Amino acid sequence: MTEIYKWLIHSGVLNRVSKPSRYIGKELNAVKKDYSRKLRFLLLFPDTYEIGMSHLGLRILYRWLNEEEFIFAERSYLPWKDMLDEMKKEKIPLYSYETYSPATDFHIIGITLQYELSYTNILASLETAGIPVWQNERTTEPLIVGGGPCTANPEPVADFFDLFVIGDGENSSVEISRLVWKHLDLLLRGKRTELLKKLSCIQGAYVPSLGKNRVKKAVISDFEHYPINKKPLVPFMGIVHDRANIELMRGCNRGCRFCQAGMFYRPVRERKHDEIAKSIEEIIENTGYDELSLLSLSTMDYSAIEELSKEILPFQNERKIGLSLPSSRVDAFSVEMASKIASIRKTGLTFAPEAGTQRLRNVINKNVEENDIFDAIKNAVNNGWRRVKLYFMIGLPTETLADLEGIVNLCSDIKNLGLKDITVSVATFIPKAQTPFQYVEQISPEEAWKRYDKLKKIKQFGRLQFSDPYRSYVDGALSRGGREIADVIFLAYKNGSIFDEWSEEFSYETWLNAFEEKGFNINNYTEERKIGGSFPWNHISIGIDETFLKNEYSKSLKGLTTEDCRNGTCTFCGVCYSLNVTNRLDKTWKH
Repeated sequence: MTEIYKWLIHSGVLNRVSKPSRYIGKELNAVKKDYSRKLRFLLLFPDTYEIGMSHLGLRILYRWLNEEEFIFAERSYLPWKDMLDEMKKEKIPLYSYETYSPATDFHIIGITLQYELSYTNILASLETAGIPVWQNERTTEPLIVGGGPCTANPEPVADFFDLFVIGDGENSSVEISRLVWKHLDLLLRGKRTELLKKLSCIQGAYVPSLGKNRVKKAVISDFEHYPINKKPLVPFMGIVHDRANIELMRGCNRGCRFCQAGMFYRPVRERKHDEIAKSIEEIIENTGYDELSLLSLSTMDYSAIEELSKEILPFQNERKIGLSLPSSRVDAFSVEMASKIASIRKTGLTFAPEAGTQRLRNVINKNVEENDIFDAIKNAVNNGWRRVKLYFMIGLPTETLADLEGIVNLCSDIKNLGLKDITVSVATFIPKAQTPFQYVEQISPEEAWKRYDKLKKIKQFGRLQFSDPYRSYVDGALSRGGREIADVIFLAYKNGSIFDEWSEEFSYETWLNAFEEKGFNINNYTEERKIGGSFPWNHISIGIDETFLKNEYSKSLKGLTTEDCRNGTCTFCGVCYSLNVTNRLDKTWKH
């Protein structure tokens, strides 16, 4: 029994903090190993337990790494502020949830970079662990490794990390672990740079301290035979996505020009539907869940969705299992399939038209016609759905007043199709690195509020939600910043910024002051970029050809669309060739 475990159980701290089950571990299906004579790998999600436990990537890596006999992977999350205060008062460090070991006992700490506003949380996690936040101040401490979609441009946090894994992390993480295990003496003797040089040879591994060398992302090509996690962790408390889940496919080729994930995770790779169907019963038996989510960036684009629904429906009906489809196309087929799969219980449907006019949907390459939207909603109403949530963005390139009025009119027309409730969620568009819109200007928070005011008529017939444009503005600055931004992040953290994704914790003033104190103008990071210019992320290759991004941006300004390459015609994005990825869907592609 460790000293940390004794403190948790006997100090009374769990009676003094909110949601104490965030901190106790020992969940169903947690991995147990003897950690002696093993490489110790701590998977850290830099946000609260209920957020981190909902993250599919961490769950995948947890099971994947622990399949290796020589690795013991454990988990940790950033404690909420009340628990951080208690830990600081009693000098309790960040610890693992499996063995209650201090984070400094591990050889590698892998940190998820899921969203830019978690950057100050990363610093809080390292500081709570007793690890220097700056990479050049570490000697024998654990290797700090980052991975996830934010590594499309890792430069703002590059000085905090020893290593980044660009792309799919499963195989790369095992390779890194194997090499560290082989040369563990280098880490333990403080020969950090020597070890990092060896690690930099692994595909997908980027070592910032060695310079901006060209890095090609890691990719799992054989997704058909990719193992399914049949014993996922089950939390003791309600989490954001409290259900079992299966990743149907990885990647999306729809080509939405604003979508970083769609570019980052290309190309599409699918699992076999019969393997998915066979796994569902075992997952339910091992977890006790009565709901399972079929996950991907666009679930209804899974090529065998009809076959899969037929195979799982008998078990679903027998056990009264609900299936959720979090990513739905805006078309009648999606609604029809959702009605079959979700026949046990109907809650609400979620669609993302993104823009209010066909002109602007063409600009962003949404490839959804207005008739598709109306047909989908009519089909939903005919199949018993009464609640719909719609997602839109404001501040998209070339947006006009007519586009804003189009959102109001479209939502009104949708409501009149027979729906009981309609919720409209509006966010400010954030240009992201490695997308066709990486060149465009982001509108200011003040301008965002002006445009939002044009949408308030929606409140007459539905609910209207608007994400904080000030948070979006800071997010945008961090998304396209360079390595100099690290000083800003550090200062913002020291001045109190933490849990910035939580609206009640975010302070725009703190961030503005940090930018100004370090001599930077935040507006310079959200302004229009020169096409063909030098960007902080130019050395990071996610497989997408830069010419493709330029051409897509040019087409957007002309209102021209690009078809999904899975419909038969290659779009020459370059990813299949540069990464040498093939799968069974390639048979239908015309390159």
